[in-house]
Amino acid sequence: MATSTFSIVKIKGEKRLLISYITAQKKYVQCSVNDEQLSLALLATKQESIDSLKNVEVEFEEGNGQPVKVREKGKEWDRPDPSIENIPKSQPHPQNVSTEYFHNPYNFVPAVPRDDAENTELGDRNPLKIGMGHGVYQRDRWSGRIAVTLKTKTPLLIPDIFDDESEGHKTYPLRIGADGKPYLPPTSIKGMLRSAYEAVTNSRLGVFEEHSDRLAYRMEAKEIGLIPARVKKNESGKLYLHLMQAVKLPRYPNALLCENSNVQDPTRPSRRSIPQHGELVWVKYNGKKMATQIQKRDLDSFDCPASDWKEGWVWIANHNIKDKKNERVFIESDDFDDIPIDKALKSMWQELIQNYKDEHEKELKKREKNGVAFDTYLGEEPNQPAFSRHIYEPNSEILKEGTLCYVELDENEEVKSLLPVTVSRNLHKTAPISILDQSLKPAAKIDELSPADRVFGWVNQNGKGAYKGNLRIHSVKCLSSESKAIDDFGGKVLPLAILGQPKPQQARFYVAKDKVGSPLEDKINKQDGYGLKAKGLRGRKVYPHHNLPMDDREYSQAERSDQNRSIRAWVNSETEFRFEIDVTNLSDVELGALLWLLSLPENSYHRLGGGKPYGFGSVALSIDWVNTDLRQGSVWKEFYSDLSLGAKPYPKESEKTIAFFQNEVAKVYGRGKWENVTFIKAFEKAARGFDDGKPIHYPRLSKEQGESFKWFVENERVGGQKISLPMLVDDRGLPLNPQG
Repeated sequence: MATSTFSIVKIKGEKRLLISYITAQKKYVQCSVNDEQLSLALLATKQESIDSLKNVEVEFEEGNGQPVKVREKGKEWDRPDPSIENIPKSQPHPQNVSTEYFHNPYNFVPAVPRDDAENTELGDRNPLKIGMGHGVYQRDRWSGRIAVTLKTKTPLLIPDIFDDESEGHKTYPLRIGADGKPYLPPTSIKGMLRSAYEAVTNSRLGVFEEHSDRLAYRMEAKEIGLIPARVKKNESGKLYLHLMQAVKLPRYPNALLCENSNVQDPTRPSRRSIPQHGELVWVKYNGKKMATQIQKRDLDSFDCPASDWKEGWVWIANHNIKDKKNERVFIESDDFDDIPIDKALKSMWQELIQNYKDEHEKELKKREKNGVAFDTYLGEEPNQPAFSRHIYEPNSEILKEGTLCYVELDENEEVKSLLPVTVSRNLHKTAPISILDQSLKPAAKIDELSPADRVFGWVNQNGKGAYKGNLRIHSVKCLSSESKAIDDFGGKVLPLAILGQPKPQQARFYVAKDKVGSPLEDKINKQDGYGLKAKGLRGRKVYPHHNLPMDDREYSQAERSDQNRSIRAWVNSETEFRFEIDVTNLSDVELGALLWLLSLPENSYHRLGGGKPYGFGSVALSIDWVNTDLRQGSVWKEFYSDLSLGAKPYPKESEKTIAFFQNEVAKVYGRGKWENVTFIKAFEKAARGFDDGKPIHYPRLSKEQGESFKWFVENERVGGQKISLPMLVDDRGLPLNPQG
């Protein structure tokens, strides 16, 4: 028996009951409920008012992967047993959108090389040398205050510090101010505006941390042509790779036991011990290179049991794949020459193993917290195999005498890769920062500050140096009443769908075929994604506005786990905030870019707060000109000389400064035409969102939520489509199923 709560969706104008739950096969399902599966009590309530069933707790049974005998929690089924023979298996939640294609929740605004911006207002400058200091109002630059109104188009998530954690699942309340209304931090607004300002001025990236290391990808089976090796030390103390051969060692479920050991296996008291990783053994094997007998070798004796026994080293990676049956014994061979280990090989190994450890850090901490051994296979638990030993063993990233590994040689018989397991992750040829154009990399000194750095501020990521910036946001206040602004879900909590971390290792989504952000060609090999320096990155990540009704979005799920989060409230749509922006010494172009962002056309939105992949946080900005006072330094001088002058109306000047910005961008990046500028077109598209009715969700193989990694695996398989993320301005969707 399962439990859930009803939600209500509108499909083609008709309201329907929806249930979300986890099936017995551990799959997440959303589906509408037929009347014949409702108890008489629920059916009567539905016929009277379907809205009254929203959030009602129900219990039910499962038939053909669908809920049957749905009744209120704690109540008995009060109808004859319904027939489940005609219920289609895995009947999904029908959506009022096309199901053939979908849009990815994120995309990119191209970040193009900035060489043509040199010697223009969009280029790099030392702000202190061009009158952007903070102590004096420069004569021809703009200073003053901008009053801005922010109105939410979709619910806004502003989570406070979590107030409950049960089995790793955290629940967050809404951040509330002293007035009992939602508190919107000025830093959040500044971050939102800075990201947008970087995009529309094609500034340097303000932050590009943790992208100097090469990323890893999972090797395809067809790539595997690996040679086992053991690290040894010669007489002079230098390390080298001793290449060997391998035979299979039966391990799972029935281990091949040592022939000459009286030591008892503690997990199987009645049987002799099984060989452990790194042990020196004699092994006997058949024509299929499968070990048939094994003995521990006495280090003090070199006597071989017989001529058909071979010396070798036991290699145990652990039960890291569900259907795995064998480990390996690396046996001595005279077929290969030894390979000296230099600094490059040591670095190659360290970089890859550290990538493994970083990738699995959270999973390791979870097992440690739950008292589960890292080398334990958790039976039927989904996605819970044992960890390969190089992931958790201390100092495994250091090549040392006795290390067992695999070597991949290139056509010149030089080491191409050094790998810990046969089906391994491997490193891309270059790091992301290597294919980012130099003009877009974060500024390394104050002379390199781009428009966004000068206006919003800069901190050197690689050493000393900082600039305060010439913009400050303050006085954020919620104008709506508390009852209108906050939805607390009737005192219940709302579990959100899982939000995954960015995965730039998915080169088809993050790497461009050129320096202007064009998608990679379909069908290329994934290992070539970060392969050539001639390539570039797709650009600045954005989350396009969702035009779909909230009922057609997939933002919640019934299951609570350590992978998703719950919230106690959100800020309702149509909630208004007000804030003020102080600016100092901005040029016409710098101020024009800011004013353009603060006055986007109707139905164009910025994105703010949490949950943006699920459509939360679309906000509209507008300038309150009555309370705005912007003047050039010469006018401020005149004002302070004669305080009777009062405020100087600015709205008439706004169109002129916005035009300065647009003309400068068009001249530098659009051959004189604003409509030719690719990054402006993409930004405007993201602000408007898609209007084709296609669903917006992460890639997946079916209509069920979650497990998008399976989509990527299928996309990359031999014979898979190997498709890339289309550009925003293409208005194309992605195939729902990469198999075609």
